[in-house]
Amino acid sequence: MKQHSMISLGMVLLIFGAGMIACTQQPVKTVPEESVQSAMQAAKDAAKDAYQNKDYSKAAEWFRKAAELGDAKAQYSLGTAYEKGQGVAQDYAQAAQWYRKAADQGLAQAQNNLGFLYKQGQGVPLDYAQAAEWFRKAAEQGYAHAQLNLGLAYRDGQGVKQDRAQAVQWLQKAAAQGDEQAQADLKELKSTGKSAAKNTSVVKPVQATKTQAPPKKSATPSPAKPSGGSRQASPSTQ
Repeated sequence: MKQHSMISLGMVLLIFGAGMIACTQQPVKTVPEESVQSAMQAAKDAAKDAYQNKDYSKAAEWFRKAAELGDAKAQYSLGTAYEKGQGVAQDYAQAAQWYRKAADQGLAQAQNNLGFLYKQGQGVPLDYAQAAEWFRKAAEQGYAHAQLNLGLAYRDGQGVKQDRAQAVQWLQKAAAQGDEQAQADLKELKSTGKSAAKNTSVVKPVQATKTQAPPKKSATPSPAKPSGGSRQASPSTQ
């Protein structure tokens, strides 16, 4: 009987102790998804207004708020701000960091711009293979600038095996979307191909006194010009 009482008392104490622990534990607070989305949209709207008013510093602040909440377009826009030095001190490493966050979420513009930074060696090590990989991700989503850049990579053999057919294919895709540089490069590439075919159609004796002219140097897109294929006129404020 005494043993039974001791067991009962032990069970009571155990239950009481468990109840006390449960009472002292702090409830885990979670932020509703709707609240996060609302805050994100509010930050993006404020950034858009500031950007349109040419208050780039304020726009960058709001882009950062939305970017830190995980919005891909805001991350891309903040990367653009760092790349251009618009509202923040120019910092290619920061640009690459924010582009990568957006690129990992599948945003084609960010994938393309990150690829361009790898191609130029700005903020990241110069790496043509990485550049081509990011260009491809964006190009396969139908992004014209990336299709142009991937076409040029195949044309020049940068990061991929040189392949004229692939170059034509990707340049055609960009040209069909109205990309003027792609149209010009495609025309030149086709013209060069026809000239090469014409020159090899008839076998001519090689003259020892003549040397073959060096190939035309391919134009490397400048990071400051939209013709490079990756630059945007302004950050995304949608």
